[in-house]
Amino acid sequence: MTIVLNEHEWARDMIESRSLGAKPFETLSRVAKYYIDKDYSKKEVRGMLDTFLLQCEPTASLPKWAETLDYAVARALKYDAIKIDGIEITKPEMERIDALEGKQIRRLAFTLLCLAKYWDIVNPQGDHWVNSKDSEIMRMANINTSIKRQSLMYFNLNEVGMVQFSKKVDNTNVRVCFITPGETAMVVTDFRNLGYQYLKYHGEPYFECQNCGITTKLNDPVKGCKQKYCKECAVEVAMKQRVNSVMRQRGGSKLFN
Repeated sequence: MTIVLNEHEWARDMIESRSLGAKPFETLSRVAKYYIDKDYSKKEVRGMLDTFLLQCEPTASLPKWAETLDYAVARALKYDAIKIDGIEITKPEMERIDALEGKQIRRLAFTLLCLAKYWDIVNPQGDHWVNSKDSEIMRMANINTSIKRQSLMYFNLNEVGMVQFSKKVDNTNVRVCFITPGETAMVVTDFRNLGYQYLKYHGEPYFECQNCGITTKLNDPVKGCKQKYCKECAVEVAMKQRVNSVMRQRGGSKLFN
């Protein structure tokens, strides 16, 4: 499941942009939760999902999507919407991570800590277990390395008592064992590029895009100039600026704000 701290905000963005996103079922479930929490009836929400789907995919076949839409509403009725302001990382936790040797393993430990705290809020009986897929964890930690290297990092974290493995042979979940109360070091409000956020906290050349909010690396940190946008948003913003410039030259109003 894609980690989202505020499902209502996320759903509103999808409704406004008329997008199903990379995982349509997750989007439909979150949009259903959003409408349910606005006190619409089950029947009304089901009809609103039909409308939303057609806004996103005008050629979609409602009969073919019916089972998926029904299940999205049923799931939305079963689980409350997630609304988390942020995940607090304490100074003792950060110090424990910083003591590890190697940037990759530190980014992995930081990401696992964030995920454990997230799942503890979503499920208070979670007991610090992380049930995200390894591929998703590595993506969030901004780690691109071999399976062998990944396994070695988990082994090393286990050796120093920072994580615990499940006793079930077929269970790949890990339990984070270094959650420690204390003064807040940083607050995580976005689970994209957690590894880069850890590096940014420690003064490395990373920044938050002013358009999409993602943390990414500076293109040319040596220049020292302030970069406003990530690569993708820079292209989008430049395109909008060019369109607005053409519209102004033609005496028309701006198309983009």
